[in-house]
Amino acid sequence: MLKILRGLGWTLAGLLVLAIVVWCASRMWPVPESRLQAQQRLEARLPATGRNGYALLWTLRYDGLDAGQREQALAEDVRRWQAGEGVAAQPDPDAGPVPLHPRPGASCGPTASDCLSQVRADPKRFVDAHAGHDRLHARLDQLATADYFQSPFPPRGDGSLVPLPAYGLIVDATSARALAYAQGDIDGALRGGCLGLQLGRRLVPGGSYLVESMIGASLVQANAQLLADMLVELPADHPLPAACEHAMQPMLAEEQSLCRAMQGEYAMSRAMIDSSTREFGGVLVLDRGSTLARVAGNLGWACGAAAMAALEADRPLPVQAPLQRDFGCLSNVMGCVLTDIAAPIYPAYSSRSQDAAAMLRLLGAQRWLRQQAGDPADALQRLPAQFRSSVRAPQLSADGRRLQVPRRSALRSNDESAWLSVPLTVAAPSAAARD
Repeated sequence: MLKILRGLGWTLAGLLVLAIVVWCASRMWPVPESRLQAQQRLEARLPATGRNGYALLWTLRYDGLDAGQREQALAEDVRRWQAGEGVAAQPDPDAGPVPLHPRPGASCGPTASDCLSQVRADPKRFVDAHAGHDRLHARLDQLATADYFQSPFPPRGDGSLVPLPAYGLIVDATSARALAYAQGDIDGALRGGCLGLQLGRRLVPGGSYLVESMIGASLVQANAQLLADMLVELPADHPLPAACEHAMQPMLAEEQSLCRAMQGEYAMSRAMIDSSTREFGGVLVLDRGSTLARVAGNLGWACGAAAMAALEADRPLPVQAPLQRDFGCLSNVMGCVLTDIAAPIYPAYSSRSQDAAAMLRLLGAQRWLRQQAGDPADALQRLPAQFRSSVRAPQLSADGRRLQVPRRSALRSNDESAWLSVPLTVAAPSAAARD
């Protein structure tokens, strides 16, 4: 019996030594060069120039604060966040203004593709939803003049990651512009729509995280759609407010870039990984360096020359295929599981900014085409290059009433069409509008 036990002990010891050898060999498994290069691109944060509008974005919910008070409120919230005192307090409601909140009645839906018709069908709903928000709308116009929106909150790895502003107030402003138009304030509505376009254009490349880029892309699409719906009802040569001169210009490739957003996502992942490795036993199942490289392999497609070339040509971005498990995962089980779970999330957003740019080109093509004499199909052959791409040239719908290009991003709702489109002729009024 003693010999059996001694033999079993030696066997277990041998297995333990073998496991240690395999674990050490797995930890030394080389990281592919492509991931290391992606990691370098994600860690080299893009510089930001101009005016940072984050203080106004962060305190957007509050009336009655001047610029200095907004900066102070943001600084205090950052201090609280760094001290682990929870998410931002912002100005004390008991000692200052009462915070505004998004009202359900103000929403035109996730895509706001028919906002003007919704407002006309039920104007009271939107009047009530925007009552008392005049100063908020003025702040949104001011927000569009900022150059970028860089969050000063450092990511944390405790599950809360980073605090976020009240984005609902930004998105719902589209219906306020549609309401202004329906009530007869045509130039005010056009100006507001163009400022909404400009804000979206600044958020896509100038936010800190992916959520801001996606909100920016949604703002561009929603406001371009609203402007197209309004302009088609006006004379083709109707003068536009000064705010529209730049806002309606086609988006450049760098304006569509998601690189800064993915750098922010990488920074959040790094904070989470650092927190996990500090937990007891975490280092045994999570290799920080290898996991960060795998995260970079999932996100690095947004940065670099290949991404910029794809944006220039309006081609799909070179999204990284899901990473394969390798020998290094034996000692990095948690890291490989986490990156495998996150991998499918990001490609779904890769085309949103490209569709926003395509929608803006459609708006420009609509304005140009309505100013041309003769058959629209013939005029479309002469469409200036700035309003089309080599892979998505605008075409007429089957009934000739709309100008459209294929949508590239996945549909977000059953109501969303596979085509991005703008009207060329005024639609017949609905029954609700006639009543």
